[in-house]
Amino acid sequence: MKRLFALSLCLCLFSLAGPARAQESPPSPAAAELSLMTGREAGTYYQIGRDLKQLAGRHQIDLDVIPSAGSLENIFKVYEYPSIQLGLSQFDTLSLIAMQAAVGDDADAEELQNVVNSMQLVLPLYQEEVHVLAKSPEIKQFSDLNGKKVAMGDVVSGTYGTASILLELFQIKPAEQLELDAVAALDALRQGQVDAMIYVVGAPARLFVRPFETGEQPHLVSVTIPNNAAKHDIFQSFYRATTIPAGTYGWQDQEVATLAVGTVLFTSDKGPDEERCRAISRFARMVYDNLDGLRGSGHPKWKSVTIDREALLKAPHLSPCVAQAFK
Repeated sequence: MKRLFALSLCLCLFSLAGPARAQESPPSPAAAELSLMTGREAGTYYQIGRDLKQLAGRHQIDLDVIPSAGSLENIFKVYEYPSIQLGLSQFDTLSLIAMQAAVGDDADAEELQNVVNSMQLVLPLYQEEVHVLAKSPEIKQFSDLNGKKVAMGDVVSGTYGTASILLELFQIKPAEQLELDAVAALDALRQGQVDAMIYVVGAPARLFVRPFETGEQPHLVSVTIPNNAAKHDIFQSFYRATTIPAGTYGWQDQEVATLAVGTVLFTSDKGPDEERCRAISRFARMVYDNLDGLRGSGHPKWKSVTIDREALLKAPHLSPCVAQAFK
C-alpha cells in the first residue's frame, strides 16, 4: 500500500431530547467511541487531535487519538479499517489521489478510485504552511535547493506529496531526496547530513520551537510561486500564498513568504451504520459549537478556523451524517 502511494505521488502525482418534565434534566446522549488518525506526536495534527479529545471527553465521546506518519497513511487507514472513523489530511493529498485515479487504467488506479469514492468531508479546518528549513546562508529561496540534499518527509506523509509536487513544478532537481520524517529530518539537518528539510505543518510547529543548541542557527527559506508556474491548475486549486510572521519561532527574526494548503477532517463511507453515523454527526456538531473554546485553549491554529454552515452544507462530498447535524 505504501509503495502504491509513493508511485502515485512521484508520478505527480491524492441534540435530540423530548421536552423535559418538571425538575428533571434532559437525558444525556449515550456515550460514543471514535478514533482519529492524526500525525507525528511532534506535529500540529497530533496537537489538534489532543485538543479534540479533551473537548470530546466533556461531551460523552471517547476519542482515541492515533499518531501516524501523516495524510496518506491516514487516508488508507480510515478506508481500510471500520474501527477508525476519522482522519486529518491535507486537501492536496485527497485531491491528487483523485486525479491519479482518474488518469490511470490499471488495478492500482481502480483501487485508488475506490478510496476516492469512499472519502467524505466532515469539516474544513485550517491552512498548513510549507516550512523549508536550512542552515547554510546560501540557501535563501526554494530554487536554491537545486543540487542540494533535501529531506522530503515520510513517504506516506502529506509533506512528501507536497514536496514532490513543488519540486517538479518549480523545476528543481536536488542532488538527493531523502525519505525522512520531520523528527529524523531535523536531526539530519543539525548534523549536516542534509542541506534542507521540507515540512508541511500548521505554524507554530512544536518541533521547531527550540533553536539548534550549537553551530549555525536554522532559517526558513522563502517559497514564492514562479511566474511560469503561477497559472498551473495545481497551484490554483490547492495552494495559496501566505507568510510565516516574524517571531513565530524564537530564532526567526523576519517574516517569510511561503505557500499554504488546507487541512480537512474526513471520514469514509462504510455503509449504513446508524451508530457510527450518529457519533460522527455529534462529533462534527460538537466541534462547530465549541470553536470559541478551542480558540481560547487549544493550539494557536484554532484561531484561524472558521466554519460557514451554509457553505459547508453545499460542499462536495460532505458526509450525510454531518449534513444531518447542520440542517
